[in-house]
Amino acid sequence: MKDDAILINSSRGGLVDTAALVAELREGRFTGVGLDVYEAEAGLFFLDRSLEAVDDDTLARLVTFPNVLVTSHQAYYTEDAVGQIIEATVRNVLDYKAGRRSENVLVPRS
Repeated sequence: MKDDAILINSSRGGLVDTAALVAELREGRFTGVGLDVYEAEAGLFFLDRSLEAVDDDTLARLVTFPNVLVTSHQAYYTEDAVGQIIEATVRNVLDYKAGRRSENVLVPRS
């Protein structure tokens, strides 16, 4: 990969080895990095933590780079995606109330 590459990940946090990414950024690689997902994001986003220290050392280091932007998993937040979420939720509630098995429910394997 060229040193002036731009990395964008809005899919799954686990696709990027964040510790390796930090090491590459320290070496001056990547013109820019945009992450809408983070492999250890559970509990970090969607809450006001503005008065708390970041206790994830990798994330804390990552956001110190001026060419890195980390957002709180917002790529899904489009009119179409939210509409589909609403439709699936309503369908699930109606199926439940009618005693039908919903197509969206995963059944654990035995």
